[in-house]
Amino acid sequence: MPQVIFLHPIGLDRRIWADVDVPDVTALDFPGHGETPAADQLSMAGLADYVLAQMTGPATLVGLSLGGMVAQHVAVREPAAVTSLVVACSTPASDPAMMRERATATRQGGMAGMLDTTLERWFTPAALAAPEHPGVGYARQRLLDDDPEVIAQYWEAMAGHDVRAQLPLLTMPATFIAGAQDRASSVAVLDAMATAVPGAGLRVLDGPHMLPLEQPREFTSAINEHLGRVYG
Repeated sequence: MPQVIFLHPIGLDRRIWADVDVPDVTALDFPGHGETPAADQLSMAGLADYVLAQMTGPATLVGLSLGGMVAQHVAVREPAAVTSLVVACSTPASDPAMMRERATATRQGGMAGMLDTTLERWFTPAALAAPEHPGVGYARQRLLDDDPEVIAQYWEAMAGHDVRAQLPLLTMPATFIAGAQDRASSVAVLDAMATAVPGAGLRVLDGPHMLPLEQPREFTSAINEHLGRVYG
């Protein structure tokens, strides 16, 4: 099977996939995340370049939130490099004003100032209320360890995300995964994306934005179902 590359959300790192049981994947850290040094300048095009540089040949891209945005940019720019595409809890375009507001708030309040609103957007109330929830604990600590300036630059880069006009041109097998309780990217948004891409499928899972951290088994099943459809 060709290379399968996992792309994580803003502020987290490749450890988000720890409980996603898909063999032989390459999980990347974006620049400035995990152990990867920050980039001098950030843009969606630059992040697509970064992913393309890690690919050993045509690959399946699996992206969540920011990772899904970057996966879309790779697919529309270099479709021959993308064997298939999985986009989870993401959007085809960002609200530029909202992205810039988050960048400003991150610079002013630091990661601690953004923590509660971010976790509330990402997780269900039940997970947030569980004292020892491993996914929430990982996300909380990872966000607090982030460099606020790096994260602010990512929000600014995401303000330039808009591939709506290009999605109908994609021809590779694609699956869009939505969380029924996702407050950051609705089922309707993912449904519209799946409708825009010819032949794409939609999976709706009973969970929030951070599906791999709250519903890892269901998320794993959706990924493996996609890979089985593509590679047999």
